[in-house]
Amino acid sequence: MSARQGIVRRTAGAAKALAVLLAVLLAVLLDAGLSGCANGGPARGSSPAPVFSTSASLTGPSAGPTAGAASAGGPPSSTSASASSADTAGTDSAAPPSAGPTAAAWKTYTDSAHRISFEVPQDWTVQQLADGPSAGAKNIAVKDADGGQVATLATGMTGLGGACGGLPLRPYTVLASVPVNIPSGADDARAVPPRFVYRLLQGSTKFYASYGITDHSAGADGQACLIYNTVSGPGLGNYMFGDVLQFSSTGSPGIDTFDTIAEAEKHMLSSRFQNVRRMITSLKIMA
Repeated sequence: MSARQGIVRRTAGAAKALAVLLAVLLAVLLDAGLSGCANGGPARGSSPAPVFSTSASLTGPSAGPTAGAASAGGPPSSTSASASSADTAGTDSAAPPSAGPTAAAWKTYTDSAHRISFEVPQDWTVQQLADGPSAGAKNIAVKDADGGQVATLATGMTGLGGACGGLPLRPYTVLASVPVNIPSGADDARAVPPRFVYRLLQGSTKFYASYGITDHSAGADGQACLIYNTVSGPGLGNYMFGDVLQFSSTGSPGIDTFDTIAEAEKHMLSSRFQNVRRMITSLKIMA
């Protein structure tokens, strides 16, 4: 065999050995790839598939009473229960409006005979007016920092009462009612324990609201034509502490007027109303 033939044979043998080696390597690689697929893993050289997780759907707070909404019942509560905060992440839930703050500083007014006292914001004024016609009758005006009259406190009032005349009966709503520890001699069928009230009377096109003290319901079956803000006090005669002595279904000067009940409820959250309520409910009358 010539030298040339020996080189050819050796080259062919090397090529065959290389082919065998490549075949073995390919088999190993294929086996590894198939094994990975069988185990749920990605095939070699491929990108991992994205993983999607499903979470519980997020729901907003359930519908509940909203302060300021029109109603035929009581006022919006400053402690109205809001929907649970659990499972509400990512939702926009509006908190119910809260009442405005009362004045930071208060003073106590006491009348000259030391029989009547009440708290009043520091920058409000209390003015003693001319006494009433009956003996010992008081007539006091309370004005805010701007000089606007907020309330009148009068005792020993006479000549009260009267029929509706041509005034129509209209539905009324008690928007606020807070018991007040003051004397009352009322004992008729419509008598109630003395209290501070904010009552709204429906007119033909508007709603009229007034605040003061009372020891009587406004009318039978939720309707009235003329409402008094008075208490029948032993020793003091009839007395009042509020914006007006009386108001009707046609409106009266000096009271609040609204287009809707919701507007009246919103007004109750104002700092001015909160100051008035605290002032009137602080009334003390010494026997």
